[in-house]
Amino acid sequence: MTVKKLDRNFFQRLFGICATPKPLQEQSWKKEDGKITIDLTMMSELSSKGSAIRIEGEGVDIPVLVVHGDDGEYHAFENRCTHGKRALDPVPGTKTVQCCSIGTSTFNYDGALVEGPGKGPLKVYEVSRMGETLSIVV
Repeated sequence: MTVKKLDRNFFQRLFGICATPKPLQEQSWKKEDGKITIDLTMMSELSSKGSAIRIEGEGVDIPVLVVHGDDGEYHAFENRCTHGKRALDPVPGTKTVQCCSIGTSTFNYDGALVEGPGKGPLKVYEVSRMGETLSIVV
């Protein structure tokens, strides 16, 4: 199986610089009681299929990648590759996420390793949607 690679230059791969942004509006999400809640009305970054955001920083022990999947569903992963702990980016049109390092480990939406030097599956978080609110159990 041939896996599509994200178009990233050598230095972006070498330093593990991901393409996925943080939310533009910090008040669009919150973490409390083991759950991240996202207000989709304030999170335009997740409005289209294939889009994604990184939830990280103060109050978040483990970074989370949230993807509006090509399948129309929302998916959340621990945002650390199982190979070198680098961040992940979605690969549009493939139903996969990929490590932003040189190894380009690629995982499907179930977290299973598809290709690359990853050392096992990604941690996948449960995501539920009620109206315009996403809840992610972390």
